[in-house]
Amino acid sequence: MYNGNYRAKSLNNTHSNDCHMANINLPKELLQKEAFKTLPAKQKGEYLSNLLNKILQLNPEGITISQIKEAAGLTYSTIWHHLEVLSCTAQARKVSRGNIDVYYPSGKVDHLNDYAKGNTLYTVSTVENNEGKFVCIHEKIENRSGNQTVCRGISIPIELIDSLVKTLGKIK
Repeated sequence: MYNGNYRAKSLNNTHSNDCHMANINLPKELLQKEAFKTLPAKQKGEYLSNLLNKILQLNPEGITISQIKEAAGLTYSTIWHHLEVLSCTAQARKVSRGNIDVYYPSGKVDHLNDYAKGNTLYTVSTVENNEGKFVCIHEKIENRSGNQTVCRGISIPIELIDSLVKTLGKIK
């Protein structure tokens, strides 16, 4: 892992069959490999999720696992696992292009409201990106550090919301 400003050159697959070198941005606050190794397992997972989320934010044009691996020195399986969690909890977007998955930040987020029930916090936001506008609901719980962390999430296309609310209204 690298500590400091870093713009790495790595392979970027374009829409054509041509490949070219592209710069990717990494956050300044990367831990040195030895410091990372000393973290407890739970803190490593939290650190990696936060790090990958920051990398996505710094590379809004999209980034592949191989690009992150080359630039940050993390293992492919570790990156894949944490990006899949971010994608499955609606904290990032994954677009498959042939046999390559490209990951993107979720988009422009506009927080609408929070709802608390017991130790769980539900946040409702709108998210806008090049695929459209979505309503995003995240379920958050308190982690060991005392911070709220997303454990589940869903993004629903905004054009489905009226119909969904109507259906949910039938539950009572």
